[in-house]
Amino acid sequence: MAVEISQKLAEVLRNDSTLKVIATLSPQGEVHSAVKQSLTVDENGQIIYLEFFEKSQTNINLVNSIWFDKKISITAVTADRRSFLIKGKPVRTRVFGKEFEKYYKQSEEGNRDNDLVAVYYIEPEEIYEQTYQVQQKIHKEKYPLYVHLDKYAD
Repeated sequence: MAVEISQKLAEVLRNDSTLKVIATLSPQGEVHSAVKQSLTVDENGQIIYLEFFEKSQTNINLVNSIWFDKKISITAVTADRRSFLIKGKPVRTRVFGKEFEKYYKQSEEGNRDNDLVAVYYIEPEEIYEQTYQVQQKIHKEKYPLYVHLDKYAD
């Protein structure tokens, strides 16, 4: 079931200084992760990934994910070290047509050498802020008795 991308997270994913990593599974079940700065959110709040290499392992794995309903994950780390985890799945891809042409032209503006191969649409199913302080607070509230006893020793 899809979840909505918050405005805060959309801004994080649209920011060029955010480090974005996508993790996919190969057809053999091997994990592959790669930094992919072409991950973003469109004006409708949809996660978009632009692929520039036909034979990249990420591209091969995303095709496999669509065909066999496999999940992927995205990690986004901001310049100030806030971290977000998005679990979801690619739901469709475009390799021609108006949507593809729009992103093809945009990608060429930034770098004339870009050769867009595919536009992937990713549906988020779970979103977590993984920033240490946020996770620490959640953990303390959820598991108040999970504390090492040496914290109480003087």
